[in-house]
Amino acid sequence: MAVQKRNLFVSLLSIFCLASSISAQGCTNGYITFELITGFVYSASEDTLDIAPGTLMLTECLRLCQNNATCQSINFETGLCVLFSSSATQRPAALKTSHFPVFTMYAHKVCLLGIKPCNRYWMFERVKGHILRDLTRKTYSATSREACIEKCFQERNFQCRSANFDPSTGECAISDMDRHSVPDESRYFAPSNDRIEYLENNCVDEGVRLCEFQKVNGRIIKTVDAVFENITSLEECRKMCMSVPYRCHSFDMSDPASRVCRLSHHDSASLAHIKNPYLESAGVTTYELSACYNVTILCEAKEMVAKVTSSKLFNGKVYAKKRPNSCVQDVVNRLDFEIKMSYHDLDCDVQQQGFGQFSNDIVIQHHDMIVTNQDLGLSVHCQYDLSNRSVANGVQLEVKGEVDTSGSQSAIVNSPNVTMRVTDQSGDNLLSAQVGDPLALRFEIMDQDSPYEIFVRELVAMDGVDISEILLIDSLGCPTDVSIMEALEKVDGNGKILQASFDAFKFPTSEFVQFKALVTPCIPSCEPILEIAVLWMILKSDVMISAVL
Repeated sequence: MAVQKRNLFVSLLSIFCLASSISAQGCTNGYITFELITGFVYSASEDTLDIAPGTLMLTECLRLCQNNATCQSINFETGLCVLFSSSATQRPAALKTSHFPVFTMYAHKVCLLGIKPCNRYWMFERVKGHILRDLTRKTYSATSREACIEKCFQERNFQCRSANFDPSTGECAISDMDRHSVPDESRYFAPSNDRIEYLENNCVDEGVRLCEFQKVNGRIIKTVDAVFENITSLEECRKMCMSVPYRCHSFDMSDPASRVCRLSHHDSASLAHIKNPYLESAGVTTYELSACYNVTILCEAKEMVAKVTSSKLFNGKVYAKKRPNSCVQDVVNRLDFEIKMSYHDLDCDVQQQGFGQFSNDIVIQHHDMIVTNQDLGLSVHCQYDLSNRSVANGVQLEVKGEVDTSGSQSAIVNSPNVTMRVTDQSGDNLLSAQVGDPLALRFEIMDQDSPYEIFVRELVAMDGVDISEILLIDSLGCPTDVSIMEALEKVDGNGKILQASFDAFKFPTSEFVQFKALVTPCIPSCEPILEIAVLWMILKSDVMISAVL
């Protein structure tokens, strides 16, 4: 009876609140959707409409609220959905930061005007007290958050991905970038004063995508958007991520034996403002979306054009795989780029496979010099129908383009015999490797009684065929790019052995990589410099990597 009275009280309170709530009747000139806020929880137990334990999907929790006219907001964490008859719009003090051990996602109904941009349950996400800096494309005046995000949805000159909204001034600054599309989110996405709010568009349509994921070992997200059971493989889980009706940016299978796949629209970039969003545990891995590419092929009269759209600002180059030096396009901070390959230009070596059929292989390469496992190779084709046809009736035809063809007693301690080897990360020798394999470059003094330790600097990787080279360790002994090669460290505290971890890479023009470095034997009284140039073969000072793209 007490429960019935309480439910009656809640129902009456809900009816009382309808005057200031979002309902179908109150949104006759627009449509109802949800605004999502991650890391916050709505505390209004007296307004609780329903508790749905076992809810494993955020979209299901939103659907329950969508289908309940008295529901105004929800709290969601994996396995629990709570519906409320009020929201932070009426009771802003009730919205508080969620704390350890989990973080909660909160969403409430909003009414948007104009054309409905997509059919997703939440159309935008708000991050309080944060801003996306230096990337504004247009600035408007808006009376509310909803009006600001509508400006973003209505933009036609570029794809609007986010907006910064200042309620005190009404300034709405929209951008074609968001937290996921910038290469270094810590540079652009940052805390601001409490009044400015960051709004992110969840209706961005990436279209048909070729997507790459990177491993983040030892941690998984505490609260995810969806949990799917009976998933048999990582590849199947990845496909689930690509097919859900929202922008999925990470997935994990915390225990593959359990056949459970967990998906989230969040990744490291969008969880930077959340305290302790990850569960740390050895043996688990999260796969975060690196970038997606949408490739369109234009078959023109004398060339094929590969147009690439990236979901993240791209720095690198795109080139014909067989002609990486002569048929190449450098790309700097672009979301859209292209490469043109003429049919009768030896520099690009487009292959004619048959009558009116042309093809080539292209590589989208992130680093300016080397190929890594982050890069993408594509085969592109153009096929022209050159069959004879009979045409009736008069036709006016405009055709553009053409088909172109160093007394007292003393002793001298010799410089140490130093070897350099490419090994696996356990220190075992290797004969070959695939691009992306985890390897180590090891420098070692062979005489363990030697008084010396060693210091390595100016480590260079060189192309085995061409004259291309890249500096990996600089003159101070520091790595130039830790994503290519990490810092040299002592092995088990032994200064006679230094090792740097790296993932196998290659140059576009060769299957072999040569390494050269300056090694300085060090004791307190002397620092001679010894230059060693080595190739990896059976000889003690030979190092070479065989890598297959």
